[in-house]
Amino acid sequence: MLIHTVKFGDLEITEDKILTFKEGLPGFPHIRRFAVLELDEIKPFQYLQALDDPPITLFILNPFLVDTAYEFRLSETEMADVNSKNSSELAVYAVATIPENPSEATINLMAPIVINEKDRCGKQVILHNSKYSIKHPLVQIDDRNKTEAQGA
Repeated sequence: MLIHTVKFGDLEITEDKILTFKEGLPGFPHIRRFAVLELDEIKPFQYLQALDDPPITLFILNPFLVDTAYEFRLSETEMADVNSKNSSELAVYAVATIPENPSEATINLMAPIVINEKDRCGKQVILHNSKYSIKHPLVQIDDRNKTEAQGA
């Protein structure tokens, strides 16, 4: 499949890289097909590229790189939506937002994107009643470092 993107120009996406989100994503229910783009120059970040509406691209990151204690449970229905019975076979991503001031970057830990790479399907899950935020700081400076930086 050949698509024209705003960020990357023309891209050839092979059939084995196309992911189907049967409900789309919140805010984009009409977009059902995506591909994860891995670019060496932005690792560990990746892009979730919409194939049905190529201007739409989400900046994503493995949330466990930000919070090693990150955890959530998928319901039986959510597991069925991604054709899985074992959560360990699923890839998990979260949408990152990098504003002009990178120190204000955030990651949405309240709505992880879960992908079954084997069956090439995915779902964005909303963690209702969660301790997680949609704007979790991507970079956290502990108070000691902040004090040292201010005193310098």
